[in-house]
Order: sequence, then structure tokens, then C-alpha cells
Amino acid sequence: MNITIIANGTFPSGDWVDALLQGADRIVCCDGAALKYVDWFVRRSPHSPAPVLHRVEVVGDGDSFDPTVVGAAARAGIVLSRHPVAEQDDNDLTKAMRFALELEPQGNRDGTEVAIVGATGLREDHTLGNISLLAWYMERYPGVRFRMLSDYGVFSPVQGHGVFASHAGQQVSLFSLSPAVPVTVEGLRWPVTDRCLGWWWEGTLNEALGDQFQVWGDRLIVYQAAMA
Repeated sequence: MNITIIANGTFPSGDWVDALLQGADRIVCCDGAALKYVDWFVRRSPHSPAPVLHRVEVVGDGDSFDPTVVGAAARAGIVLSRHPVAEQDDNDLTKAMRFALELEPQGNRDGTEVAIVGATGLREDHTLGNISLLAWYMERYPGVRFRMLSDYGVFSPVQGHGVFASHAGQQVSLFSLSPAVPVTVEGLRWPVTDRCLGWWWEGTLNEALGDQFQVWGDRLIVYQAAMA
């Protein structure tokens, strides 16, 4: 199953988001992102095929929900299914993730792919928190592949070992959320071998040498820049 979760940050503008949303089996929006999805649905390229999905689930505590989206969605032919969650221990992105994944029995999650968009941009504190959540989701939901995408690149979490498709010259950065655990990479221009990345800047600004690279570590976040 392919799930796309839309957070209330900067909504992507690249053509790639059309293919992503049209290929989703399920779309879950954080409260404030529902209107952004409806706007995309209405304004998408006239050459793009109509999205298969016309039902969107909206999850959050309601503080950023714009009630005008109900009428806008109805006019666009979209059915909004709203699921308020009052607790404040988690942000809306985690509430949406929990809603999307915990409805399915544990055994049905293997092979599920979750793409997160709109989780960066606007407030920097939200951006940092959302990126770090990738490692937490990876541990909480084993067997699920997570990606966080923007017009500028993609973040992916790694636990243990990860293999990434790339292209020569692609910019790559690594961020370790377990700085006491050594990190090793293969296939990047500047070698990293059993090195603890104690500061976030230490693993940044590397470069892929070919069509694949590998990383080893614990609670790693890998960033791959989009092609120029």
C-alpha cells in the first residue's frame, strides 16, 4: 500500500507531486493541509489525469483546520472524512501517521510505503521536529518504508543498513540521532568509516559517486538533494 501524508508546511510545487498523489492508495491530511490538497486538486495541470482518489482523511486537533475547506472540497467532488484527535502529546503529523498505520493489523504493514509531503518549510522548529520523527516512525513501525519529500530533496531514515539509488554528483547529507554509534558509508566521495557523528554538520555536504551508495549506523537520517 502507498500512503501519502500531507503536513501543513510548504506544499510542493514540482510536477513530481502530481504523480505521487495520483498514485497514492490513501491520502491523509493534517488539519491545515486539507485546504492545500483541495487547492492542488483544483489547480493541478490540465494535462494531468484526474486523481483516482476522491476521498481524503483529515486528522488533527482542529486548531489549524479551515472550515471553508468543507465547501471547497464538495465543489471539487472530494469527500472529506474528518477524524479529530484532542490529545496534545503528539503533533498533527504523528496523529495522522498513527491514524494511517494503526488501523491496519500489524502483519499488514510489511511493504507499506509512506510518503510525507509538506512537512518542511515555514516554521523551522516544525521542520526540525518533523525530520527527526522519521527515525521514531521507523522504530515504531518496522517493515514500513518512510520518505519525506520536498521540491528540494528527500529525507529517509536508516536503522542498521540502508542502500540508496543515486546518480553521480548527487548531493548527500547524513544526520545521526545516535551520535555515540559509529557511521560508515560506501559510494560517497568523502569516506566515513566507523566515525561517530557527534554534531549534525559533520555528515553533511557529501556527494554520490555513482548509481548507488550504502550507509551503516543507528537512527540515521539520509538526505538526497533533488536533481537540478
